[in-house]
Amino acid sequence: MTAKTRVLLCDDSRAMRVMTASILEENGFEIAGEADSGLAAISQYKATRPDVVLLDLVMPKMDGKAALREILDFDPKAVVIVLSSLGAQSDIEKCLKVGAKSYLQKPIEPEALLRVIGEAAGG
Repeated sequence: MTAKTRVLLCDDSRAMRVMTASILEENGFEIAGEADSGLAAISQYKATRPDVVLLDLVMPKMDGKAALREILDFDPKAVVIVLSSLGAQSDIEKCLKVGAKSYLQKPIEPEALLRVIGEAAGG
């Protein structure tokens, strides 16, 4: 049996984290941890070393773009998927250039979430 893919959920919306966690857990993923700010995302990443990070761009204390850079500075192999409700294509493109593996537009479709995490974790 293979180990479950461990996912770190980083979003300032508790409802979004709860909903995402239930979709992932129902489909065999493990929740490595949760963060409600960019600063918490970085410390959670360092503490849990998840396989995949779901990172919202708009968060308090430190936004997702800054957190993405910090996580990748700490671990260049980190698999980070950016979440954006803004639809700001330029923000998404910047994040992909910095090193995000993929992005998801909010509201997130469960099928898209599972597909993107599967692709990112697998490759």
